[in-house]
Amino acid sequence: MDMKRRYNLNILSIYRGISLFIIPLLAYSLALIPPMTFLYFNIKFFSFNITHVLLFAISLMLSYYILILSLILSSAFFINVLNLRYEPGKYEQNLNEKTYLKYNLYFLLYYPTYRTLNFIVSPPVKVFYLKLIGAKIGKNVFLALDELIFDPCLTEIGDNTIIGSKSMILGHIGEDKLILRKTKIGKNCIIGTESLIMPGVTIEDNVVLGAKSFVTKNKILKKGGKYAGIPAREI
Repeated sequence: MDMKRRYNLNILSIYRGISLFIIPLLAYSLALIPPMTFLYFNIKFFSFNITHVLLFAISLMLSYYILILSLILSSAFFINVLNLRYEPGKYEQNLNEKTYLKYNLYFLLYYPTYRTLNFIVSPPVKVFYLKLIGAKIGKNVFLALDELIFDPCLTEIGDNTIIGSKSMILGHIGEDKLILRKTKIGKNCIIGTESLIMPGVTIEDNVVLGAKSFVTKNKILKKGGKYAGIPAREI
């Protein structure tokens, strides 16, 4: 797709292009205020001795936890208030298309926050955040290290499912148009490490997907089956 088509330069696309910069900037700036304020007032009371060095180190870590909470709340606030959750369908890949704008803004607000959450592995916190921004996730879902759910608002994961480390679950693909599809993973499933699940996939209950498997778009993995390979096949 040529640049002219994607970045069709009219007043509307220019305005929306600016919003792609301004809104994330505002969201992340607001998220920085609580941890910076906390750290600022703590630094004022420190001097250079062993006890204060230890306390300062603790303050840094507390600031990091405050930052995580601030990022979660700030990005989720903007995503929900601006109604950035998008629906399945095929859309033009230019800023005159409202859904394309929503998709990009959603990703700019969501992705940096979610990557920050992966520095310290805390599956319940990640699940809480994904639910805030539109994911449908059941009970006792375990998200391992460095997994990536690209489109939470198009993703559904059932109870007691494990998503392996560095797995990727997509709800979008860019062809001549932006194609958005819901991706569903059922209950009691195991998604192996470094698996790639494409848009429109349905994985029924009690499925085991082997490590480094590739599930092609719109494929259905039947209930109770074991799948592996590139592309994934029943074994």
